[in-house]
Amino acid sequence: MKRVRKILMLFAVSMMAVLLLAGCGTKTETAPEADAETGAQAEESATDGQVYSFKIDYPNAENSAIYPVLVRWADYVREQSDGRIDATIYSGGALGALPDCVNNCVGGLTDGFWSGVTIYPGVFPATEALALPMLGANSQEVVTAALNTIVKEDPVVSKEWESLHVVALHSATASPVLFKLGKEVVSSADIKNVNLRISNAYTTKWMEVLGANPVSCGINDGYEYFEKGIINGGLFFFDQLQSSALYEPIDNLLIANTIYPLTMFCLNKERYEALPDDLKAVIDDSGEWFVEQLPAVYNAQKTDMLAKCEENNVKITYANEAFIAEMTAAAEPAWQLWVDAMNEKGYDGQALLDTARGYIEQSNAIYPPEQ
Repeated sequence: MKRVRKILMLFAVSMMAVLLLAGCGTKTETAPEADAETGAQAEESATDGQVYSFKIDYPNAENSAIYPVLVRWADYVREQSDGRIDATIYSGGALGALPDCVNNCVGGLTDGFWSGVTIYPGVFPATEALALPMLGANSQEVVTAALNTIVKEDPVVSKEWESLHVVALHSATASPVLFKLGKEVVSSADIKNVNLRISNAYTTKWMEVLGANPVSCGINDGYEYFEKGIINGGLFFFDQLQSSALYEPIDNLLIANTIYPLTMFCLNKERYEALPDDLKAVIDDSGEWFVEQLPAVYNAQKTDMLAKCEENNVKITYANEAFIAEMTAAAEPAWQLWVDAMNEKGYDGQALLDTARGYIEQSNAIYPPEQ
């Protein structure tokens, strides 16, 4: 009997050892597979491996200053995303007409666009406070900083941008005033009764107070209008001076901190929000990179265009303090016209104008004046 009990005890111990070894063996064999699966799941949560294509609408010609920067931006996001963001820039209205850029993007017909803010009446009315003439900004960096701050900080302005994802908001060098008069323009007396190209109701009011005759003229019609004598002068940004070769028909160019452009680079909001978080971060970082490129680009464009003017015997005049004071005083009725128009739309126009001018004043203290 004792022998039987001893045999049974040995059998039980042996079975326990087998079971323990079997358990250890199972754990040793399955752990690497579980770890690999967990690692794969973690990697998949960081990146889905999908390539996201973006068609970006650039309505202007490729010979502008900004087009090469947009192309470099596409290269930048491609590199930063390891090829998972594939953006293509379509120039010259290939994806639609200029007035439709915003609607096409919001509606998903395009994935993104670059364009001017003030081209779209009624879409960004509060933001356009910064597009009024003679607000006192010293440089494009000042207006870029003020634009980004007001869109971020002012709830009324922020609301205008809710249907888009903003990549970058920025300005460029101030608009010079071009003339074909056969004389240098050094004061408002020199533009009395001169036909001047304007861009909106507020520049119209400004020029009327200065004594000029405002004339409506499309962005791309300047050369022809100068040649035919329909206009004797006008507000044209350096981009338009370059793209339309306006240094050829004019004889005088006035440099002053008149009006700074407001420009935007945006994506379709749903396309952006559908990106994985790591690719959203690439897009977000790219906006800062994009804006950092621009002052040098626009300053180089201005330098090149001034050289072109000199080659074509165009007299370049820098407005003196007295003329700047005249132009600023003449702009105040235009500011009031904007305030009244905004009040009629239900906004507090004066508060928006004061906010915009306050941000310009703050930024003037940070950035050096434009040369």
